[in-house]
Amino acid sequence: MQAADWFQYAFSAVVVLATLGAVLWLLVRRKNAFAPKSEGRKIKLLETMPLSLKHKLMLVQVENQMVLLSVNPQEISTLHAWQPQADNANSAATPTPPAMDFRSVMQSNL
Repeated sequence: MQAADWFQYAFSAVVVLATLGAVLWLLVRRKNAFAPKSEGRKIKLLETMPLSLKHKLMLVQVENQMVLLSVNPQEISTLHAWQPQADNANSAATPTPPAMDFRSVMQSNL
């Protein structure tokens, strides 16, 4: 092969790699560009903490109530639920209801 052919192949490879790098850089800069916007939604995922490969904790906000969920491949369980606090003076007098099973809530709503 001639030297011009090698130069053309090398130049093409550099252009392809540079384009790939630019696309990856744009995707990293705009992480949530393709994710749906959470404005106006009633359910928001606030935080996720992986405990192992198959187990994690999720903090979810449903309207004004926050719920701590335990998620594994077999089930989703509610660990704790916090009611919205109107003000600090009345929050100590208002008890938090006991946690309930997520599946029973979903089945009762169906």
